[in-house]
Amino acid sequence: MNNSIVWRSFLPSPACRSARHFLLWAVAGSVCLFLPSLKAQSTYQEPDYSKIKPESGPITLEVWTWVVGLDKAAQLFEQAYPDIKVHVNNVGAGPTEYQKLQTAIKAGSGGPDVAQIEYDFLPSFIATDGLTDLSKYGAEEAKSFFVPWTWGQISPDGKAVFGIPQDSGPMAFLYNKKIFDQYGLSVPTTWDEFAQQAEKLAKASDGKVKLVDFVPTQAPWFIGLAWANGAQLFKAQGDSWTQSLNSPECQKVLDFWADLIRKKYVATIPDFTAEFYNAVGSGQIAASIEAAWGPGVLAASLNDKTSGEWRVAPLPQWSKGQPFRSGNWGGSCDAVLKQSKHPNAATLFCVWLNCAKGAVLNNWNSYGIFPAGLSGLGSPDLNQSDKNPSKFCGGQNVAQVYVDASKAVNVDFPWSPWFAFVNDDYNKQIAALISGAMTPKQALDAWQSDSLKTATGDGYDVKAK
Repeated sequence: MNNSIVWRSFLPSPACRSARHFLLWAVAGSVCLFLPSLKAQSTYQEPDYSKIKPESGPITLEVWTWVVGLDKAAQLFEQAYPDIKVHVNNVGAGPTEYQKLQTAIKAGSGGPDVAQIEYDFLPSFIATDGLTDLSKYGAEEAKSFFVPWTWGQISPDGKAVFGIPQDSGPMAFLYNKKIFDQYGLSVPTTWDEFAQQAEKLAKASDGKVKLVDFVPTQAPWFIGLAWANGAQLFKAQGDSWTQSLNSPECQKVLDFWADLIRKKYVATIPDFTAEFYNAVGSGQIAASIEAAWGPGVLAASLNDKTSGEWRVAPLPQWSKGQPFRSGNWGGSCDAVLKQSKHPNAATLFCVWLNCAKGAVLNNWNSYGIFPAGLSGLGSPDLNQSDKNPSKFCGGQNVAQVYVDASKAVNVDFPWSPWFAFVNDDYNKQIAALISGAMTPKQALDAWQSDSLKTATGDGYDVKAK
């Protein structure tokens, strides 16, 4: 998953940052998102957990997460390992967790044993030297059980392991079939068709129903759409960087959405808010551009209201006949803090949580956590029509749509070490765009300029591209 982050003041000073880690992260970020050929498996394969030996005696692990229902998976772990108790603390997502986590790392105490961290923000935590290298505790035993690109995200140099992959977020088009049928809408296969359906719905509903919500406070959402259009925002060459937040690919995407915003064909409600969920649940929003975890989040957040009315379709394309493309929004891992007094047990829990069949299926059905593990992705049990997110989508095989989307994500997309600022500054520029104070070009140029100024001010050799 992915959430807006506002905690740049907690980042280490330039003098404390590891340029090597960040450079390696950029390389890891360009590792292929392509999934190996996945076929239904006759047996669900898991690592040999006995090779990761926990500390002796009764142990209690503190786990920070934002995943609803993770406590159920933890109970399954406790059944398998009676001497280890797991206290799951849902501390909230984004800045709510990250600020607490950075504060605890800086203080040297007060943090959890295990913390959920998104891939694009993991470099900032690596730089604090507050995370444990799990390769010292047997994590390498699990490497072959994960999609290769996700392992590259948590092991930038191919040696140290700073977390265990949990999920990823290839993007698709989630729509309410009941509303589409009511207004005679067609599922768009291109962005031109998308705009046409948005106009049709606005006129038919007298402006009361919007086709989708343009997310104004989630830079990775917009970046995922630009990603699908061939954008590459950052590039490392040796110790130097280039940045292109205002590239033609980004410009095309924002121009498209700005036109829909101006015509009031789409909503502009911050995601992950009561206002957004109320609008979706009450039928004021007919569809949503969602990552693989999105349908599960909606199902849980709406308490199954409108359950069964939804369907998932491939992301619209810029032209008919082009090679199918998608983007990625979010994805996270489970990291162990150096403060943990039980690094072996914590490593075991992280591996088990993301490899064990019961845990993987629980997380998918409870909250739509799209597996990073190969066995999870290849399991026919991922499609259970009577359980969410498939149940929320009328029994549709939601997982297969997103597996196909993940194969269409551009392989070359690194992140920068100053992404925390890029993420936050997006909100400022998009707010100006929505208010009419800026054109799309001005908003992207300001985003580019502000981010370049910050990166160079922090000591990075970065130029515009």
